[in-house]
Amino acid sequence: MSKTSNRLGLWFAHAYVIGLCGTLAGAYFFQFGLWEYPCPMCLLQRMFFLLSALGPAWIIARSRKGPVTTGEWASGWGWAIGAALIGSTVSAAQVLMHIVPPDPGYAGALFGLHLYTWALITFLAAALAAAAALFLTPVAEPLDAGLASPALRRAGAVTLAVLFVFAASNLVACFFLQGFHWQMPGDPTSYQFFTDLGL
Repeated sequence: MSKTSNRLGLWFAHAYVIGLCGTLAGAYFFQFGLWEYPCPMCLLQRMFFLLSALGPAWIIARSRKGPVTTGEWASGWGWAIGAALIGSTVSAAQVLMHIVPPDPGYAGALFGLHLYTWALITFLAAALAAAAALFLTPVAEPLDAGLASPALRRAGAVTLAVLFVFAASNLVACFFLQGFHWQMPGDPTSYQFFTDLGL
């Protein structure tokens, strides 16, 4: 078994996590740069992006402590697929909510498609990518590549830190949007936490 392919398999796990975090960064641009408030379904889709990233993130974390078994590799990617497919159903539901003309859709669009449509595309692409990683298990599972490569060990710390930052920032953003209320408006127009403070 090629050590190179083992390392590439682990690098692919890094790319998957960073890719999903990059998707969330794009959503943050619309939220904080263009002042478009995400709806509850948008936030739910963000959570499933984070959940999908947890599978390969766990593989990365495991690779920093010792050899990764075939079962651990398969479990991590299986988790990623499951979360991505469930997230895709949320995105598809939101697409169907706004598909009948003259509904303009929720919030802005990128290249003519709303963010929930891009989310659906991204979820399906993520599920296919994770399935490919599973299919290539015999040649791509990292085994002890995480311990044998100093670059992978350093990258592991960075990738896990990036995921933590996005998970924590998403939690904070959700809190400010909802405040201390049990429910969030379906079409938010402000950060409820600051509105309640009279700001």
